[in-house]
Amino acid sequence: MIFDRTKYKDFARKQLRKRWTVPALITLTIFLVFSIFSIPNFVTMFKNHYGAQLLDGNFENFIEFLNLFRGAVNFNTPPLVMLAQLLASAIFEVASLTIYLKMSRSPEEVHYSDFISGLQNWGKAIVACLLQVLWIFLWSLLFLLPGFVKLISYSQTYFIISEYDEISVKKAMKISSIITRGHKMDLFITFLSFIGWYILGVVTCGVAMIWVKPYAHMTFINAYHAMMKDALEIGTIRPEDLQ
Repeated sequence: MIFDRTKYKDFARKQLRKRWTVPALITLTIFLVFSIFSIPNFVTMFKNHYGAQLLDGNFENFIEFLNLFRGAVNFNTPPLVMLAQLLASAIFEVASLTIYLKMSRSPEEVHYSDFISGLQNWGKAIVACLLQVLWIFLWSLLFLLPGFVKLISYSQTYFIISEYDEISVKKAMKISSIITRGHKMDLFITFLSFIGWYILGVVTCGVAMIWVKPYAHMTFINAYHAMMKDALEIGTIRPEDLQ
């Protein structure tokens, strides 16, 4: 199989054409929910003298303001809050993929309610998140590189549990490892191709991510379909494995 990154990205733009509204709303929803986690940090910030500076606009330059803002977001985040963020991220990711998978299969209109329905898969999302973190951590104990390789190997797990309801998380992780064989570097390079877009998202304080996130999601969905199709054709995955 030839991993055609350019084709996947071009197709993603076509799939999103005139259907960008719902994915953008989902991205905005997730952003707003995660902003709630930062409220305690902002409260702490305003209790010190930086709060007065922020209210008065007393900053020498824009960079100083951005550094303060970043400090408020990341200020001494408790471990339990970080865990909650991680699990919430997994739940939202799986729910979002419900939309993107539907868009990848059909040109029909998608609805925000599809995202809400996807949230019902929260249990498997949490299990998938915890198992991936555990195994990636254990592999990372050997050395950083094995952990990174496993990170890419398991990268298709959320796609699989979103598309196939009957598949267990452990089985989905195994299938993910199979379909990514020979394509780990392709996936990594595809991720790197979005770095510029993500930087734009940071510069615009997250505004650009409303467009960037759907674009990246659809691109990786198309790559996932191609890898799964190839694995089925060459026999490393059998149709009954997906039941």
